[in-house]
This record gives sequence, structure tokens and C-alpha cells, in this order.
Amino acid sequence: MDRLHDSWSLEAVFASLGEGVLVCDEHRHFVFINPVGEQLLGMGATDTPADRWAEHYGLYLPDQVSLYPSELLPMIRALGGETMTRQELFLRNAERPAGTWLLVSSSPVRDKAGVLRGGVSVFSDITERKQTEDALRAVSEKYRSLYNNTPVMMHSIDRRGRLVSVSDCWLNTLGYERAEVLGHDSVEFLTPESRRYAREFILPAYFKTGECWDVPYQLVKKDGQPLDVLLSAIAERDASGAVSRSLAVLIDVTERKRAQEALSESEKRMRAIMDNAPTVFFLLDTQERFMFVNREWERLFHRTRQEVAGKTVFDVFPREIANALHDANRGILQDGVSVQREELLSHDNGIHTHLTNKFPLFDAAGEVSALCGIATDITERKRMETAQRFLADASRELVASLDNETTLQRVAELALPLLAELCVVFVRTAGMPLRPVAVADRSPSRAAHVREFLQRHPPAPEALHGPARILTTGRSETSDASQGLLDPVALAEERWSEVRTLQGRPSLGVPLQARGRTLGVLFLLSPQSGRGYAPAELELAEELGRRAAVAIDNAQLYCSAQESIRARDEFLSIASHELKTPLTSMKLRVQQMESALKGPRPLPTDKVTRMLEVFKEQLQRLSRLAEHLLDVSRINDRRLDLRREEMDLVAVARNVTDHLAAQFEKTGCTLEMVAPEPVWGSWDRLRLEQVLINLLTNAMKYGEGQPIQLEVTRHARGARLVVEDHGLGIPPEAQGRIFERFERAASRNYGGLGLGLFISRQIVDAHGGSIRVESTPGLGAKFIVELPT
Repeated sequence: MDRLHDSWSLEAVFASLGEGVLVCDEHRHFVFINPVGEQLLGMGATDTPADRWAEHYGLYLPDQVSLYPSELLPMIRALGGETMTRQELFLRNAERPAGTWLLVSSSPVRDKAGVLRGGVSVFSDITERKQTEDALRAVSEKYRSLYNNTPVMMHSIDRRGRLVSVSDCWLNTLGYERAEVLGHDSVEFLTPESRRYAREFILPAYFKTGECWDVPYQLVKKDGQPLDVLLSAIAERDASGAVSRSLAVLIDVTERKRAQEALSESEKRMRAIMDNAPTVFFLLDTQERFMFVNREWERLFHRTRQEVAGKTVFDVFPREIANALHDANRGILQDGVSVQREELLSHDNGIHTHLTNKFPLFDAAGEVSALCGIATDITERKRMETAQRFLADASRELVASLDNETTLQRVAELALPLLAELCVVFVRTAGMPLRPVAVADRSPSRAAHVREFLQRHPPAPEALHGPARILTTGRSETSDASQGLLDPVALAEERWSEVRTLQGRPSLGVPLQARGRTLGVLFLLSPQSGRGYAPAELELAEELGRRAAVAIDNAQLYCSAQESIRARDEFLSIASHELKTPLTSMKLRVQQMESALKGPRPLPTDKVTRMLEVFKEQLQRLSRLAEHLLDVSRINDRRLDLRREEMDLVAVARNVTDHLAAQFEKTGCTLEMVAPEPVWGSWDRLRLEQVLINLLTNAMKYGEGQPIQLEVTRHARGARLVVEDHGLGIPPEAQGRIFERFERAASRNYGGLGLGLFISRQIVDAHGGSIRVESTPGLGAKFIVELPT
């Protein structure tokens, strides 16, 4: 009963175990298997002897292919008296086709006498553990393979800094064998500088924190060559938290460092190029913040690259300029398209125009990462282009008409608004105040008032500044507040309120000069009250003035040429008439003589004498005409020579009047000669006789039969001749031109070539004297000749 109770109690214990239990007798036959054992094996007890259990239950070696040899089965060995612990078997049968790993421990069972009575095996399912171990083993193998085969250098050090493992890449890169390095201090393989850096800074910090990242070291290869690396390490800690081991990864950055150094050198060269370029370079990020500006940018805008770094265009430029820049930059950053455009930027001396090339920079992913700009200040070029267009337009206008006032008015209008708010052109007129021939103003109504004001109150000729001064000196003038143009006293009148708005404007005046003569003045008032004229604007105005002066001079030359042509044609008409008259008279006398000689009776002597006298008079007339023409030719060729001799001018005058006595009688003019005493000097007798004859014959021609006075007297500087008639007289407007060639003192109905007075003036000038006329129309004329002795 007790044995039965003990057996039942033992089975109950085995049944409650979480492991399988299998009992076999000494004859290798099944005695007992608990429920867990049946579950693990997939089947229950069997009559099959234990040495055939491998086939029956499907027990395999760890290779999972070979059946477990019967003699090696843990139960068989236990029945042989051995104790087997923790033997691994692989089970696979119909009930467990996926297979199960079993951990088996077997022991022999003996009685009290020590006789072997059987064996017992205790086994458990270790499938999950095996899978975990396999996974860990795979990971370990993978790690070991990765550690040794990774192209990155790796090593581990213990808590004393000695190498405990190194990767194959580490060995291959540095050229060592594993036995040469393991156990050595890791810093032995560093350069002295890196070794000191590691011992003093890196390792102390590392053993405290257990990590370091991207530490720049320089290793030394076995052949002595340096190698630049970046070292990163993490530590393993023991139960106490102390660093026990570490794993370090070393990245070879030698080539990267060389590339970085080359890149740095390239960047330095590029920066030097950009800093020394005469153009502006700048970089903006995608938020339009300045990343870089070159030295030219700093020079133009007076801010350093440090001051503008991280700032936007709104922080640097005025709002209206920044808005335009922002709109352009946004488009480039969004569309990724390059743009070339003209941009207005503020400088110290005003707004300048820049020709800017802006283009996007792309990152490796093809996204816009920055904006680069290259800008050139083209303000001067634009100014020159504008000036060239302006001068070209002005040149076209200047040759469009030969009417000075029309041409100059158009030129004055062209100066607006580029150069002026108001432009006035003055032209010199002999003996008269400055006259505005052209006035242009942005306000047409004000232009009319300015013209009227200047006509009523012309610039004072004695002014120290303004148009009159420029006309006198022939030099340009600029002023911050216009002077000498608008009379401030006259401006005070209420009627000139509109003109007063121009008062105080900066001004610029340039002379109109051609062939060494100042013909007039171009005077400009600035469109801006506070801004004077720049040198470039002065240069442009002077060039405009030169071109306008040439146009005026050409127009005057054209008019003079036209007048000369007219005078020539008139002279030829007069000369042909003057030459034809004596020839006709002589021809008629010849015909009369021919008819008389063919007649039956001879001509009476007195008739022949009269005919010969006519011949003589007409021959003298032809001779005088020819002599006048020869004198003009000599004067043109500067060959009017004087043959001076000592003489009494009174005697010369009496000789001439005696010679002209018959002509006086014929014209009905009486001559009164006043000569109270001899007047001696050194002169050319024949030339002075020619002057007297010209003056006296003119007096007879235009004297209308009235008395003529001839006065020969001493003068303070020499001698004076005065010939006065009481005939037609000479109009004031003609008195200045009667001494020019082909001009006549009075009506065109009177004969003559219009050369007598011209030749007389040339003779008097050659003697160093002067000749002038005083006349009132209808009351005669007085010609006064003064000669140095």
C-alpha cells in the first residue's frame, strides 16, 4: 500500500512539472512519460526499445539532417551509467513537421545497492532560445563581418586606452599586421601633435562622457606617411558605470581635406577675383538675405559684408527701390530662370542705373538654394547714350533751317527736360542790349512771360555774373543760385509773379563760339532747386553751345554768301552798264566821224575837236573804272603799296580841284576850298589824289548842284580833309555799309561801281588814318578824313 502510494505521488509530481520526463528500465523499455513529455515529443509511450527512439520519434543531430546515433542518445548513455547534461537534439516528426529543439539531461537510476535499474531523461523546448541564439549569432557574425569588411577604419580600446581590436580596413590602410598593434596604446599611432591633443583634451573628456564626435586626428602609417581622419567613438560601461571598452570609427578625410583645402584655395582665389573686380557681386539666400557682397559692393554702398550679412534688401535700400528689387528676386527664386535687367540703386550722389545679371544657384537635389547677382554701374554709359542722342537730335535741328531764331528756339526746347527747366539763348547785336532770341520753359505760359521780362529788362552789360559776363569773357559759368539773368528789382513787380518761381535756381551758361568769335550765350536754369550742374552736364551744354554756334555762323556765312552773290550780280550788272555807256558813246562818235569823212565836205575843226573831247572823256572814264577794279584786286591780294614823299596836302588838293574844274562846271556845283595854311606830311601823292577825286566826284554826283566845301587843315594828330555837300544825304542804316565794296552812298539810279568809298577807306587805312561820314537825309553828307603826318 505504501509502495503504491509512493508511486502515485511520484507520478503526480512528474505530471505537474513544466518539463518533459521520460523513464526507461534497464532493458531499454518505456516505463513512464509525463503529459508535458508527450506534448513535446508529439506522441506518447512506445514499445520500441530506446536504441531505436531516434527513428521512432525523429531525433536529429544539430545539423537537423542526420539522425541521432543511437549509441549517443542521452538515454542510452544514461542506461550505460553516464550522466548527460544539457544535450541539444532536434526533433521533427509528423506531429511536429516544423521541428523543435530539445535540451535533454539524462541520468542513470540505481537501487539502494547501487545496481542500475534504468534511466530518466528530463527535456524542455528550447526552440525559441535557439532561434534567439541563432539570430544573435547571425548578428554577431554580421557584425564581425561588417567590422572586418567595412571600408571604414574601426578599432576598440579598453579602459586604459589599449587597442583590443582593429578592423581589416584599419590594418590595410595603415599597413600594419594585427599582431603589431593589439595591446598597444592607440595614441602611439598618432602624430606628436595629435597625440598631445588626444591625451590633454580628447581622452579625458571621452572617459567622462563616454562619447566623442568628429575629432580631427592625424595618424601615421607604417611607412611614415600622415593620414587625416575624423574619429567618433562611443563607450561600453560596466555595472559600476565606468567605461570598460569603446568602439571608434575613423573616417579617412585626407582627400576630403585636400579637396577642402583646394576648395578653400579656390574660394580664396574666387573671392580675390570678385573683390578686385570693378563690378558688383552678391549672393542672396532663398529668403533674400545677403550671404556675400564683394568689395566693390561695399565701396559703392558704404556697408561692410559683416554689416549686411543676414539682412534683406529692405534693410539696405529705400523702400521704393527695395520693392522693385524684391519683385525681381522673387521671380528668379520661384521660377529658377536667369534675368538681365536694368535696376535703379541709390548712391551718395543720387540714383544710378545698374545693368544686373541675376541667376539661381541649385543644390544637389536640383532645388534653388541661392541667388547670385553681378551688376555693373552703367549710369555714365546711359548718360553718354542720352547725351549722344540729345546732340544728334540737336545737330539735326541745327541743320534743318538757316533761320537762326527758328533753329535756336528748337535747340532751346531740346534742352528740356534733360538739362534745364528754362533755356534762354542770347545773340550778340552790335550796339544793342542782349536780346533773347529763343526761350523754352517746361511751362509754355511762363516762357512767354520770361521772354517779355527779358525784352523789357535785359541782363545788365556790367553784371559780374550771368549772360552778359559770359558774352564778355567767352567762358562758361555755373552757379548754385542764378545771377545776372533776372533783374531782382524788376521781378518785385506783381505782374512777374510766375517768373519769380525761377529765382534762385542753379544755373549754367555757356558761350556760343565759332571761329574765335563769341556769337551769343546759351543759359540754363536747373529743374531742381537744390542740385547744381555736374561737370558732365557742363560738358554736354558746352558741346551743344559749340554746335549751335557753328550753326549760327554757318547761317551767317550763308547769308553773307547770298548777299555777296547778290552784290556780285548787281556789280556785274552795274559794271556792264558802266563799261557799256562810254563804249556806246565812243561808238556813236566813231560812226559820226565815219559818215562825215565819207561826205563830200570835210568836217569843221571845232566839230572834230568836240568829238575828240568826247572820246577823251569816255576814255578817262574807262580808265578810272579799270583803275578801280585794279585797286580792288590789289586790296584783295594785299598789294596796295604806298610810295611816301614829303608834300603839302593843300597843294595836292588845289591840283585835284583844278583838274576837276570842268566837271564842277558841268554839274553846276560850286567849290569852296578852305585851307588857311600849308599842311605838310609824308604820304603817297597819287593815292591821296585818288581819295580826293573819289570824295569830290561823289559830292558832285549826289550834291544836286548845291555848293561843295573842301577843307584842308591841321589836326592834333596830323591832317584833316573834309568834303561836304548839301545834296541827298545818306540814311543812317546805310552809313555803316557805304565803305564796303559794291555799295553806293545813295540811290541805285546813280552810276558807278560802288567801289570809290571802299577804295578810299583802304587807302586811308593804309596810311594809318580814318574816314567816316556824318549825314542827315535831305541835308547832304560830310566825309571826314584824318591822316597822321
